[in-house]
Amino acid sequence: MDPEIEATVSGDRPATARAAIGSTPAGAILEVAGLTRRFGGVIAVNDVSFGIVAGTVTGLIGPNGSGKSTLFRLISAEMPAHSGEVRLRGQPITRRSASEVNRLGLGRTFQLSRLYPAMTATENLVAVTRGEAKHALERAAASLDFVGLTAVADEFAANLSYGQQKLLEFARVLVNDPDVILLDEPFAGVNPVMEERMVAHIHALRDRGKTFLITDHEIRLIMALCSRLIVLDHGELLADGDPATVRADARVIDAYFGT
Repeated sequence: MDPEIEATVSGDRPATARAAIGSTPAGAILEVAGLTRRFGGVIAVNDVSFGIVAGTVTGLIGPNGSGKSTLFRLISAEMPAHSGEVRLRGQPITRRSASEVNRLGLGRTFQLSRLYPAMTATENLVAVTRGEAKHALERAAASLDFVGLTAVADEFAANLSYGQQKLLEFARVLVNDPDVILLDEPFAGVNPVMEERMVAHIHALRDRGKTFLITDHEIRLIMALCSRLIVLDHGELLADGDPATVRADARVIDAYFGT
């Protein structure tokens, strides 16, 4: 059991502690409304709704198979929903292509690396940079500098450490300056030093008004990093609230540990 949640289980918590479900704050930059996705007879995401305010860091957590990855793919338009809608700044994006959604200001990283291993760090960023080509190198250099990878700008991606590759994926998202950033397991397999660097980068970008939705199994980090947690279980929205409230929710504890 994760020590952050174990402390709650072993301590005194009110039996009535609950997190609100499906809250959509006024003026949300990202809105998810009734999203549903099926695979054959299995409902992977079932009528999920929530909204996220600009300039915040929100965590999306849940047991394995709870629908987190599918929800990320639905939000970023990599996969069509069977019903429901996603809105970015009030504009429906559900039926747009993933590239269109990216151009509108939503970027994401992936659980499994999608870097080009035979390209340098700089080339990986230039390859996905939109706009005029003459500015691509400048923007790539700025993104590499922000994440602290200037020293390996000319190194092939395949030769970078795993942590550096994670940072390069992050820089590749930033190069097009999205307003909303989805991070898929950014801390998986990353050493503590790289974790601290990633957290610092997220905080710095949040302070500039960027909005994050992060899914990861590192509950300790997610609890400390996020001001709000959304919990999925069996494709359904189980809990939604600040970390302390979610951590004290008996439904969340039961979903993770079956207690």
